[in-house]
Amino acid sequence: MAKTETKAADMESVAQKKDKAFQEYLDTNKISGFGKQYAGEKGEVVIYRSNLQVKDATIPFMILLDNSVYTLLQFQVAAGAVKPEKKEKLSAYFNDLNNQYRMLKFTADAAGNVLLSVSIPAGAPHFEPSLVIAILNEVEKLLNGEYDKLMDEIKK
Repeated sequence: MAKTETKAADMESVAQKKDKAFQEYLDTNKISGFGKQYAGEKGEVVIYRSNLQVKDATIPFMILLDNSVYTLLQFQVAAGAVKPEKKEKLSAYFNDLNNQYRMLKFTADAAGNVLLSVSIPAGAPHFEPSLVIAILNEVEKLLNGEYDKLMDEIKK
């Protein structure tokens, strides 16, 4: 590799390295259905967006790649479903789910959206796109199993 090529490769950010690896994995495995956008002042955050079909619901999610040692998967399980007066009661239910599924975190944000987040530690040298897809598939299975109960709890 020429010196100028080495310098360009060294200057590639963690987010860019993760993005390149993830896109190559998607392309190699013929996985489609993702939209991609860049955020931040210098495009240092890469966001892959798609949807899961769970029961009769379409669940939007994103995979956030940035310069940190983490990759974040976040699912919007239900939009605007948690009323302020129910938030405390649902927090106890979410805590039970969080204890049962240690890697996953169910929360309700200020807008009443039910979110499910997964944080995967892995900087650029240890980033494994196959692990991201495997966790995505596991979350899909979990949501298919828990979705009706979750929605029943929200509606109580």
